[in-house]
Amino acid sequence: MTQDGTLVEEPSPLDPSDGHVDGNAVAGALAGVFVPEITTALVRCRACGDAGPFAALMVWAHGPGVVGRCPSCEAVLLRYVATPGGQRIDLGGIAELELADR
Repeated sequence: MTQDGTLVEEPSPLDPSDGHVDGNAVAGALAGVFVPEITTALVRCRACGDAGPFAALMVWAHGPGVVGRCPSCEAVLLRYVATPGGQRIDLGGIAELELADR
């Protein structure tokens, strides 16, 4: 809000020009965790309830780990990191993950 009381629309912090990619970017790393094809899995967001293919997630992979967000509401759906001791994955933002039959 400005000093005169008018509202100023803030840009989304998850603007596609910020360098995020889609869920395909993390699919290779997760192939060892999820044996079926993960990119076609149905992912339902715990926050908003929207569902879509894993490949549609907005993914940031610039840090030591990977963060995947819901393309509808921008909630964090997953966090993934490979460490010297193994792989760590947090799927707390996913209400449902439906893997297709082989």
